[in-house]
Amino acid sequence: MPGIRPIAAAPPVSCLCLRIRHDSCQEETMPPSPDSEPDQRPSIGVGLNEADVVMPLAAAICITIGWAVVMDYESVIQPLAASLPAIESRIRLMRLVMGLLTVGGLGLAFLAARDGRRRRQAEAALLLAHDALSQRMARRTDLLRTRTRALRESRLRERLAETEAEAAYAAGQVEAAGAYLHGVGNAISAMDLELLRLSRALAAAPRLEAAFAAVAEGLRGGQPDRAAADLESLRQTLLERAMPRLAAGVTAVAELKDRMAADLERHRGEFERRDKREPYLQDVRLDEELAAILDRMPRAAGSDPVVREIVPGLRLRTRKQPFLAALAALVRQSLDAAVGAVTVRLYAASGGRAVLVIEGATLPGGEVGPVAAGINFLNENGGAVRQEPASASQPPRLVIEMAGQPPQAADSSAGLS
Repeated sequence: MPGIRPIAAAPPVSCLCLRIRHDSCQEETMPPSPDSEPDQRPSIGVGLNEADVVMPLAAAICITIGWAVVMDYESVIQPLAASLPAIESRIRLMRLVMGLLTVGGLGLAFLAARDGRRRRQAEAALLLAHDALSQRMARRTDLLRTRTRALRESRLRERLAETEAEAAYAAGQVEAAGAYLHGVGNAISAMDLELLRLSRALAAAPRLEAAFAAVAEGLRGGQPDRAAADLESLRQTLLERAMPRLAAGVTAVAELKDRMAADLERHRGEFERRDKREPYLQDVRLDEELAAILDRMPRAAGSDPVVREIVPGLRLRTRKQPFLAALAALVRQSLDAAVGAVTVRLYAASGGRAVLVIEGATLPGGEVGPVAAGINFLNENGGAVRQEPASASQPPRLVIEMAGQPPQAADSSAGLS
């Protein structure tokens, strides 16, 4: 029909609205170019506000343009509507479609505004959570740094305390060793003095020989009074002056020896208390071990066989190998040095101790090393060795006392420091 433009010539309103919405969504979701400068990029809050405005504005523009197109189309074909009923129905259909598009656009605008508001709230909550997490991490980092510094300082103080304790212990050991060596030096000096006095007493031996010669000459020359006077003088010299001096010297040397042994035992006990290792102790059947020692030990002198009086069932708890070596050295050399009948007696004493008596034997004087080591072992483990001289009723005896078990270390509060 001339004068009427075809409907297809006009762009569809729905396609126009969808194209505008698609372009706006591309503008909203397109990330900024990495080549753009930092100061030209929009901030997070500004970008979100623009996106919230663009969507409703695009919907309003689409609706307005659609209604403008519809109204323009109606104004053009209105004169022909009276003669063509189909055109009237087409106009009503276009109005219905446009109304539906209007409702849909308004709904989309409402949904876009609601989503933008929720997104802003979520971003604000996320920023608050991020700030709280940053503050918490900062507090935890400061706390961890403080604890790490305190732990490092504590370890440093512990190392310093250990170093000071080791230095103090070493200084105490050096001081104790110096004091002990000083005491040993004093004891040796005193022993030298006593030995000097004994040597002076023994230096009178030539004069004694001359005095005995004078007595013998007086007896041979028929001068009994002079010989008696010389004998009385010799008696006074020997029994009243020389022998007391010798006895005093021997007693002084014995006291020095006892004092040195006690001091040495005290220091040894201190060092044993500092050593945390426990000795390996074993049960020893003393009667069987002594019988085995006597059976496999040939004697070089004296009577053989040895008379035995051994009480069965005696047990000791000690370090087995050193104890048997010490006992064997003492028994063997004592029996080898004996020249007469020998009786070996073994019996129990009070306190779980055992006593070994070798009658007819004395302390050996030959190979001193093993015997001295044996005596030292017995002294260190609560035993004792003593010599009893001969008397009118009994021969000389060697008495060996043995403890049932090694003595415990004394209190560590005394002694070395």
